[in-house]
Amino acid sequence: MQHFHHSFQIGARSIGESHPVFIIAEAGVSHFGDMELARQLVELAAVAKADAFKTQFFDVDALIAKSGAEWRDRLRPRNLTLKQARELKTMCEKLGMEFMATAHDETRVPWLEELDVPAVKVGSGERNNPTFLKRLASLKKPMIVSTGMYREQDVMETIEACAAVGCDRLALLHCVTSYPTPVNEVNLKAMDRLREMFAGPVGYSDHTSDGMAVLAAVARGARLIEKHITILRDVPNAQDWKVSAGPENFAGLVSDIRRVEALVGHGRKEPASCEAAGRKWALKSLVAVRDLPRGHVLGAADLIAKRPGDGIPPNQLEHVLGRVLNCSLAADEPLMLEHLV
Repeated sequence: MQHFHHSFQIGARSIGESHPVFIIAEAGVSHFGDMELARQLVELAAVAKADAFKTQFFDVDALIAKSGAEWRDRLRPRNLTLKQARELKTMCEKLGMEFMATAHDETRVPWLEELDVPAVKVGSGERNNPTFLKRLASLKKPMIVSTGMYREQDVMETIEACAAVGCDRLALLHCVTSYPTPVNEVNLKAMDRLREMFAGPVGYSDHTSDGMAVLAAVARGARLIEKHITILRDVPNAQDWKVSAGPENFAGLVSDIRRVEALVGHGRKEPASCEAAGRKWALKSLVAVRDLPRGHVLGAADLIAKRPGDGIPPNQLEHVLGRVLNCSLAADEPLMLEHLV
């Protein structure tokens, strides 16, 4: 199977282990075709300090068959033009964010090329659609694929489709395609299984109604997070707003993600620098049980472990037994190496 990189670049950002979590503000179609609303969504993502702003491109008739007339009618006005997409990209660049998009049908793949997106984001709806996945992967951009509704064999099919056209920069996002996702069906442990199946970065695309699952995913090792954003609430015939963060809480969620990252740390088991003072007052040292004269040969009954921890630690007891004191030692006085012959 094709080798996939453990980490790679998306624009100016590095993605993968030991790099900051890559946060995608998913605007989707929450602009409802209104360019002013789209600009407000870009500003929301930028103020919150997301790494990327993402929207979605599609031609309704190319995406949905006539039998899906209700969905055609719902989505038709929620579209952007290529010119509008260029404006949003320019706005993102000025605000220091990456601009990303999902092309939901073949007609919009050239848009991704013309906009020179830094990565190709693929929605969960491309499950079992390897031909389209290969088309997207052939753009030779990093790929980020959401895996909502996937079984393990579907994950492997997607990995193989990407690899077949030479894609070696792939990230997989665990996802549950339900708006909102019930808490007991989020299944963040699925990220662990994706990591077993695949060497590239693994993350989480969220469809819950708050930020709890996002923070838990970061704590569990997600290297990428995708969260829907919105300005409007209670929109009829729409579902994304039900799982979206908004002006009232998205910046807080991004800040909390960074705090959780800091809490997770580097993973090595070693003393933290902030524990320097604690090592003195919390640990114990060997001290004299009673007054001991100079020339005394130390025995097990002469020493006991007590705080503070600025002397010889208790686990060194066997190395000092039988040694001779070169000075007297008062009761409760810590034993130091310089006290020994």
